[in-house]
Amino acid sequence: MDWKPDRKAKKAIYKQLAEYIENGIANGTFPPDKPLPSERYLAKELNVNRSTVVSAYDELESNGLIQRNRGSGTTVSKDIWGITKKRIPSWNRYIEAGSFLPNLPVTQRIRKEAVEHKLINLASGELSEDLFPLDSLRQITASRSFIGSLGYDHPQGNLILRETITKHVKEFRRIESDPSSILITSGAQQALHLVVQCLLKPGDAVALEDPSYNYNLPIFKSAGIKPYFLPVDKDGINPDELITLHKKHRIKMIFLNPSFQNPTGTLLHQRQRKAILEISSEHGIPVVEDDPYSLTSFTGEEVTTLKSMDIHGNVLYISSLSKIVASGLRIGWIIGLLLPSPNDLKLTVLPVQNLTIIMSVYNSKHFDIYNYGERKRRLP
Repeated sequence: MDWKPDRKAKKAIYKQLAEYIENGIANGTFPPDKPLPSERYLAKELNVNRSTVVSAYDELESNGLIQRNRGSGTTVSKDIWGITKKRIPSWNRYIEAGSFLPNLPVTQRIRKEAVEHKLINLASGELSEDLFPLDSLRQITASRSFIGSLGYDHPQGNLILRETITKHVKEFRRIESDPSSILITSGAQQALHLVVQCLLKPGDAVALEDPSYNYNLPIFKSAGIKPYFLPVDKDGINPDELITLHKKHRIKMIFLNPSFQNPTGTLLHQRQRKAILEISSEHGIPVVEDDPYSLTSFTGEEVTTLKSMDIHGNVLYISSLSKIVASGLRIGWIIGLLLPSPNDLKLTVLPVQNLTIIMSVYNSKHFDIYNYGERKRRLP
């Protein structure tokens, strides 16, 4: 074999080998009527581990280019341009070349292990199952009938739901809003995705907390955004470091999780909150407040949100029901976003059966009892 892998290249050797074989299939070097070289032969010929050859063949097989036949070796797939004259799309290649990156391998592994071995994934920040308000939800679903429409709803989300959230954030988070300033999303991550995709462009610089759950999200890298980091101490981030970052990199947006920050649990000090809002106003830098946890205080003490302190409209507020009711409901929202024409937005539709549940949760006595008294009762 004349071909040899380039050991200095950034591309993995198994990918180089897979690419070489694919090109050989296309130009006739590897005809469909003859078996491909065995794994053992290729490993010896190329001076690589057999596992490298196995990985290359695995990729070619997943792309529909080859087929492994027990007892007769590996051959070029007949579904390419042989008997059936059909070619299977290379879905893995489409995924790799797509604009949205998959989760990091370590994240995928953690989730897989958590499911298979019933482990607790601390990264997700989910409620413990024994804290789900199952009894309240059963009562609500048993006593309330569906009141929504099965047709297309408003692009910003169901109006009654937005009105309900308006009342909720005013009562529990001291945020003055209007249904017209609320956009319903399928969870907080979709809300973050919309902010990044609609308001930023490739090459823009943003400020993130360090450490931060946002590290784990491929949203920023997929969009070509440059993240710069603000260390988190016992009082949260240092506003002076934000000014330094802005002078160096022209920060276009600040992403903060100021209340019980994930993963540190830090509550951003009131002094820092005021300073950040002043910097935002002075330099015209929008702040994205990700707030899944402000209602989870075990003492029941009210936690001030940045949005409730914002008098200039610089804060985009993102929250959801994932950490206070159930993550499976897949409901989140953005408040304060100046929206383009609603017809220009195409969003994931919230399942209609969830609307009745969500509105009933907010409008019933169970929400108040669950968020404060019930959690305190369950503390050891």
